[in-house]
Amino acid sequence: MFFRNIYKQIDKVKVVSFDIFDTLLLRPYLNPLDLFKHIGKIHSLPNYYQERIEAETIFYKKNGVSKEASIDDIYSVIPQYKDIKQIELDMEYQVLSANQEMLKIYNYALEKGKIVVIASDMYLPYKFIEKVLHKNNICNYYKLYLSNEINKRKDRGDMYDYIINDLKVKPKDILHIGDNKKSDYKQALKRGLNSFLYKNINYKFLKKNKHFNILYKQNANLLGLSILLSIIAQKNNESDYWIDFGFKYAGIVAFSYAKMIYDIAKTENLKEILFVARDGYLLEKVFNLLNKTKEINTHYVYAPRILNYTSNLDFDSNLKEQPRIICEYFKQDTKGKQCNQYIQEHIDLFRELAAKEKIEADYKNYIINLVSNEKHIGVVDTISGQLSAQKLIANEAELQTTGFYFLTLAGRAIVNELCHYDFLCNEQRDKFTEKGKCDLIELIFSAPENPIITIKKGKPIYKTNITIEEKNRHEIYKKIEQGVLTFTNEIINRFNNDVIFERQIILDLLQIYVDNPSQKDIKAMYSVKKSPYADNSLYVPLFSADIPFWQLKKYKKLIWHSPMQHFFAVISKPLSIRIRLFKHFKITFFPLLKTNFFKCSIMDNIGFYIGGGSNV
Repeated sequence: MFFRNIYKQIDKVKVVSFDIFDTLLLRPYLNPLDLFKHIGKIHSLPNYYQERIEAETIFYKKNGVSKEASIDDIYSVIPQYKDIKQIELDMEYQVLSANQEMLKIYNYALEKGKIVVIASDMYLPYKFIEKVLHKNNICNYYKLYLSNEINKRKDRGDMYDYIINDLKVKPKDILHIGDNKKSDYKQALKRGLNSFLYKNINYKFLKKNKHFNILYKQNANLLGLSILLSIIAQKNNESDYWIDFGFKYAGIVAFSYAKMIYDIAKTENLKEILFVARDGYLLEKVFNLLNKTKEINTHYVYAPRILNYTSNLDFDSNLKEQPRIICEYFKQDTKGKQCNQYIQEHIDLFRELAAKEKIEADYKNYIINLVSNEKHIGVVDTISGQLSAQKLIANEAELQTTGFYFLTLAGRAIVNELCHYDFLCNEQRDKFTEKGKCDLIELIFSAPENPIITIKKGKPIYKTNITIEEKNRHEIYKKIEQGVLTFTNEIINRFNNDVIFERQIILDLLQIYVDNPSQKDIKAMYSVKKSPYADNSLYVPLFSADIPFWQLKKYKKLIWHSPMQHFFAVISKPLSIRIRLFKHFKITFFPLLKTNFFKCSIMDNIGFYIGGGSNV
């Protein structure tokens, strides 16, 4: 409907006038003034943002409105920042991009033989604006009108008078298109022009997207969020769920974690970094987009937990599956005994088997051949309980290692044995591990390849009897990867690595995704399964599963429910009564309903609720 209406209006006029900023050109910020905030952050100028904003106001207070401010005029008010003027121009040139939606309309007007002009209330120089327009393929316009060149403004309306006289046309023969209700719409109509109010692309996106609307309300003042929302809004394309998921959700996670690794690696002068399979598959690709000069060598390596179990007998006897995996791997019949007990009773046999496994794996040479003469290397993993991959590499290859983790789950005593950095701090880690967000990270950092059984002679032995669950994840992951790499390239092309997304944004975004799934999310996640074991002998649902209603115990454990599952969960618990101090009663009907539909109280002692009782 939007395009049909604007095309019809274009067909009726002789001249089509376009606004520039937030119409033809887009800044990658929710609030355009955040460009100044970003410059201040990059160059460690804490007062620049506020002083740069105030400079234009101060100029007009001193000079009145007889002269429109140019960028030189603005910086004359803040001479302490005179060297930043060129930085501002360079950054504008770098980050501005064409609004693809509006570019189609612009080109349509040209194809129809209309006189196309561009008009803006803007302090940036004429030649600079021309250069930016041409860079973004906005060409073949008849004239460019800038307030600081002609000393007229749209928000006062006199620029429209100037355009009418300059083009020698009637006002009704001009259609002006822009996003500002006063400057581009009301003032144009007031002067007799046709006008089309273009809705800001960022806020159109926020209005339609529940997850990001919630995220914005929680973190409205954060620079990283301003950048994230505008990048996603400007590239919003929901042609495929998983590509979209990669761009909107996984992209910021992968980019931010890879950037942390890159920044620390440069500080510590690391020359070789090993990205552990399968979690490091995508991270290495994102890292190497940041690592443009290739000053750091990267390698995708295999360091399976199972090799630690089988070649070093390094396992946790308190976890039943680890001794079981060892016995099954070595084809030992425990004759009904507990696997851990069986290993202890036959420890000499297992040590002999482990020694043979270590020789056959030849893991030391596998690693040394990759990192050459380097004695201090980086090891990248994602979520780890026992730091098994880093431990395997450090011990087998006898190297000093610095580990990088999205988060570690082990106790501090175990973790502190090895030098490492966590993306999330302790407090964030504890909050993050609630309600399935670790599963989401494992999905984001996966790989479209089969699990491996072990290493033999420095080469991975892949599992051949691939499961349906693995095949599905492979296909899904190829699409997630596509979305993540598109996001990363967009950030790097616009900002040259000079972006840091606040950790709080990432935590909140993943929390919102898990807490507020749409039916589209639930349907997509039905096909995703995970394996909690090192030998991938079992697959379980990630968030949701097609479990029948009569198996209530099973699907009450799921994080997400289908509408039918939620219905049966609700009716399975029709009443909840809570008593406090023997005189305060809270009676809730259908407490598992997500929304509270009714509440009332009697003498403040007895409360009656329908739904949402636990949140009231």
